[in-house]
Amino acid sequence: MSMKNLTVFLAILLTMCGLSAQEKQEKKEQPAPAPAPAAQGASAPHDFTISAEDKARKNPVKFTDISVERGKKVYQTQCALCHGTKGDGKGEMVEEMKINPPDFSNPETLKGRTDGELFAIIRSGKEPMPGQAGRMTDLHLWNLVNYLRSVSGKTPEKASSKEPEENVILVPQ
Repeated sequence: MSMKNLTVFLAILLTMCGLSAQEKQEKKEQPAPAPAPAAQGASAPHDFTISAEDKARKNPVKFTDISVERGKKVYQTQCALCHGTKGDGKGEMVEEMKINPPDFSNPETLKGRTDGELFAIIRSGKEPMPGQAGRMTDLHLWNLVNYLRSVSGKTPEKASSKEPEENVILVPQ
């Protein structure tokens, strides 16, 4: 591993470990949600515990090329080191950390997951992947979910001229 990559890895690791004692205590006090079945497919042996509420959560950010591009920027800076620049689970840290990230470029990997589940998984994390709550805004997380859908082969809509410059969290009326 080059010195530059090691420096980037250490910076990410230190940032991820920056939870305060109060945040750690709050996480311990949260009740465990009911387990959800693992995603199907050879490249997705990862199981997560996801509440029915999280599973049913709808993505409030339109699945457009703008959202996907914003999600890609987040992914490239925060996820690619482990998950690979193409989302194929072949990141630079895979061998060193002895991890097996899922292959998001395989449509079967995310086929059984709702957007709400993906949001909850990214936000909460599970060893060895740290949760992103407190590191990323909800908008970042939803754009990231949209990007992962595009990596899996789903084609985003073309953003209309009426779409705001910035994706905003749309609130149902």
